[in-house]
Amino acid sequence: MPKGMQKTSWLLYGFAAFFISLFGYIYYTYETTRSEIMENIDSKLLNAAVSVKHILGDDYHNMVNAGLPVSAAIYKEKSRALSEYAKQMQLAYVYAMILRDGKVYFSASSYTQKDQNNGRVTQFLDVYPEATELNKEAFFSTEPVFEISKDQWGYFKSIFVTFVDNNGHTYITGADITISDLNQQLQHSVTRAMITGCFFFFIAALIAGLYFLQLKRSLSTDARTGFANHVALEYYIKKTTKHRMELAVVAINELEDISSFYGTQVSDKVMANLLGYFQSRMPGEGFVYRLATNKIALLRTHSDERNIDDVIMAFNHAIPALKEPYIYVSLYAGIATGNKQMLIENAHVALQQAKLNNQRIVRYENVFKQVEERFRSNVTLAKEVKEAFDNNRIVPYFQAVYDNQSKQIDHYQCLARMASATGRIHAPDYFMMVLKRSRMDGLLRRTMFTRCIEQFRKTNVRWSINITAQDILDPSLSEFLELQLRRYPQPHNIIFQFYERDAIAYFSEVKTFINTLKNKGAQVIINEFGAGFSNLPHIRKLEIDGLKLDKGLVSQIHINADNYLFIENLVKYAQQLKLEVIAEQVDNEQIADALTRAGVTLMQGSHFAPPTPYIH
Repeated sequence: MPKGMQKTSWLLYGFAAFFISLFGYIYYTYETTRSEIMENIDSKLLNAAVSVKHILGDDYHNMVNAGLPVSAAIYKEKSRALSEYAKQMQLAYVYAMILRDGKVYFSASSYTQKDQNNGRVTQFLDVYPEATELNKEAFFSTEPVFEISKDQWGYFKSIFVTFVDNNGHTYITGADITISDLNQQLQHSVTRAMITGCFFFFIAALIAGLYFLQLKRSLSTDARTGFANHVALEYYIKKTTKHRMELAVVAINELEDISSFYGTQVSDKVMANLLGYFQSRMPGEGFVYRLATNKIALLRTHSDERNIDDVIMAFNHAIPALKEPYIYVSLYAGIATGNKQMLIENAHVALQQAKLNNQRIVRYENVFKQVEERFRSNVTLAKEVKEAFDNNRIVPYFQAVYDNQSKQIDHYQCLARMASATGRIHAPDYFMMVLKRSRMDGLLRRTMFTRCIEQFRKTNVRWSINITAQDILDPSLSEFLELQLRRYPQPHNIIFQFYERDAIAYFSEVKTFINTLKNKGAQVIINEFGAGFSNLPHIRKLEIDGLKLDKGLVSQIHINADNYLFIENLVKYAQQLKLEVIAEQVDNEQIADALTRAGVTLMQGSHFAPPTPYIH
């Protein structure tokens, strides 16, 4: 075959491949765009149907399903609001329906100007005779139901969302979009996507053809330094027959700052020098790559005698990486050894640990060992905590709350401690996470309460104990506390401390339980008050007896004017409400003096007495 015909044949083949690819891309664009439009429409319908519930309000269907009358004025206002919303959302209709005796009725509906002109505005409890079986089944569905149907108002795609009112009766809200509107959106969007796709596909194909040779040559080389790049590294690892290798990923810490201060040319010179440095010191069969802007990869096989660790550790931070200008750098490195499939990923994991721990080198094997050690430690601790409960080594410590005015102890706070088998005493920070993970925090509360009752039953001493929302949500634990209160001879000496965050998050449950405690004669205070968005009038509805200030507020009162002013005004307000105010973590005389000036008299902290196992 003549050479000219050969060239023509290849040209025809090329054009054929191009047009096949073009039409394939257009078809893909069409399907993708169509799918996105349909998803957007379904999402739009769903949001609209859910919004109908909020527009009508929670009480609307409570009245409708209960057979209570809805005035014409209310229905007119709801219809108008739905109509404005449907117009704003560019939907045909939004509405709500109820099901009675197998028939579907409109409980509310939007309307169009055309409906008004034709006198076809839907009225309250108008029957919907065209309701399909799918429409009726929607009343019993737990998922949104989509339907394409035709009725006297038009040809629509619809959604039905089921809700249940306060009396347990179901109703559905819905939204319609006309099929003609849907098709118009599809046609417009798909046409635009196809034109755009064809244009960019043609541009991409043209650019790819023009730069193909250049890209092919530079694909595996870093243009700024001339060293092999990450593509070359990945290709080598994939193709090599050596399955076990060692890879170090080295991050240059200051390179981004150097680039922003001196420019990329200087930072590239720094990287070129560092790449040359490591290449000159790598053992035989070792390779150096510029992995990223500020990362270098060092690769070697296990047949080499010299370790990569030695090469990296030999780098001297005190010697400049560049002399004009003088630039010094430091580095972190993560090293992974083993199967080539996970080599790069594991080296990056080790590098992250090196940065977090501020170590020059971290090996992936050691990271894995650290994780294993942490797991073993947690298992051991869980066993230790369980044994502590079994052997009565969960004990209360008592910290005095002083009345700094009368110089007398007002009451004691009971704090949990765990004694180890060797006699070491651990604070809750040591074992609380294991307690929560093992769901033994309820057992801790029972144990502490029982031990404190034994300690104080025959005394006239007031004492307090912390309790959480999770405790009162546990029926067996709340019953246990109530039973113990009934048996305690002087329940007015017991003070329960609720955390402010629990009182806000579980207000109704906490209020109910506080009423129970108060009826039994106990007292209640709110702990860590001021830690969040404190609202004393709201908290006061719980009928509490006092407030314990947040540690953060107390510890800064002598150096923070805002904290002092907040506490001073709070004390004045609390005095008007006849509430006690207690300050904890009073650790020095300066804090105690500032609290006294602010009007606080009850104080707790190491300045007065640390927690002890005995009552003085």
